[in-house]
Amino acid sequence: MYQRNLWSELNFFLSRYLTPAVKYILLANTVVFLVQVFVIRLLGFKVTEGFFYLFAETPQRAIFQFMVWQFVTYMFIHGNVFHFLFNMIILWFFAPRLEVRWGTLGFVKFYFIVGIGAGLIHALVSIMTGRPLEGIIGASGALYGILLAYALYWPDDIVLVWGIIPVKVKVLVIVMGLFAFLGSVESAQTGISHITHLGGLIVAFLYLKGPDIWRRLRGRTRYTRSGTYRIEFSDRDFWR
Repeated sequence: MYQRNLWSELNFFLSRYLTPAVKYILLANTVVFLVQVFVIRLLGFKVTEGFFYLFAETPQRAIFQFMVWQFVTYMFIHGNVFHFLFNMIILWFFAPRLEVRWGTLGFVKFYFIVGIGAGLIHALVSIMTGRPLEGIIGASGALYGILLAYALYWPDDIVLVWGIIPVKVKVLVIVMGLFAFLGSVESAQTGISHITHLGGLIVAFLYLKGPDIWRRLRGRTRYTRSGTYRIEFSDRDFWR
């Protein structure tokens, strides 16, 4: 009697729509979320509390207690179903095209640099403002970076917000960046880490555009025998 291999069928289905790195990042987030829901919470509050203590990013622990793995693990933990689904939808729709453009290694490098960078910005701001025990969870920092990258490459693509409102990707990212900035300035206790979202946008922009900006600020230099420099500036293709 033929028995279906559920993993093989799931893997086949995801491989039709997702690139390799995106598929495994999505699966990793799903497994961790299922562990949170069906295992940890069933075992009681103490186990749940210990899980978040170890793997959520808390600046006090990540920096001063050297639990540096939290800058990675926090990206795979989500607070509720809505938080999880919202982040995974962004990953599903926007990340594969970037992986095709950069290659799997390039995408993985970008994803973790932006996610870790956003976590570091949150940690530094929290410590500077006297809130070192303010923890964060979720992949939002890295995913805000993915949205920014997508908008830089395909700014005029249309996204249906809430499935009904057509908006260009570049407009969507500008609005989301504005909300993240205002939320960071107000420091509202909403349960949303706006500084992490803003940090993801900043790190992604510096990663993608920083080298170009630096080259154009320096100019093209060539040392001559007289000891002077000739500097040539060019703004061509600056926004590509």
